[in-house]
Amino acid sequence: MPTGMGRRRAEIRGAAALLVWALLVWALLVLPGCAGERPPLYVDGEPVTGEELALLDGDTRPAVRMRLLRRMAAEPEQAEPFSYEEMLRLLEEENRSRAERAAAGEPVYGVLEYTPLQYYSVCMADYERTVKDRWISGVSREELLAYYEAHLEDYRQIGEITADVRISLGGREAGRREVVLNAASYRTLSEENEALAYALEEMEPGEVRSWTDGQGLEWTVTCTGRTADTYETFDEVKGAVSEQWAAARLEEELAARAAACVVRDLRE
Repeated sequence: MPTGMGRRRAEIRGAAALLVWALLVWALLVLPGCAGERPPLYVDGEPVTGEELALLDGDTRPAVRMRLLRRMAAEPEQAEPFSYEEMLRLLEEENRSRAERAAAGEPVYGVLEYTPLQYYSVCMADYERTVKDRWISGVSREELLAYYEAHLEDYRQIGEITADVRISLGGREAGRREVVLNAASYRTLSEENEALAYALEEMEPGEVRSWTDGQGLEWTVTCTGRTADTYETFDEVKGAVSEQWAAARLEEELAARAAACVVRDLRE
């Protein structure tokens, strides 16, 4: 007959065997499911879930951009990894808040309810804004002035261009009018007739251009006058220059970081 000590050892061995058996059952039942849920994409070790990739139609580029922007926005501190699940939680809170404000008669700017893809873009834009604001606050006037001078054509204001416009159909005149193109009317005319606005912008007095549009109408445009173009001064457009400089720098920095990061796509 086993002693008390022997019985105790037998009980311990039995319990150990039962534990091993339970762990084996758990491994067989649980681990295959976990393996199947492994993130399909990693960006510098940060996981991108299948749900996030599905939202992006499988495109890895916005997922990479999101993570790079999050890190840049947190600098000089180290950013927490982007969490798609946390974004969905914030989306739910934002939509609930918007619905409550609308029900209370308060103004709600933008859409009343964001979709996940819209809110994904909102989060990305917030990171971009944080990065650009930090850069703009530290840039010197000299650097912005150099950018302005290098991109002077972006700040050109067209002079006033007048033209005689004749429209014909089958060789018979169907209409005629005088058109004036200047900085104030450029947008409206471009939306009404892009081809006409583009032609007028390049024409000199006395020049004639003709073309037939997609509806078969024959256009004959004669430039009757033009005043000289001008350029907005740096101080007039300093804010716009700052924004364009920061946006250009951001895209350059993102391209460099994207080229240097390690993307592991396990779907391949």
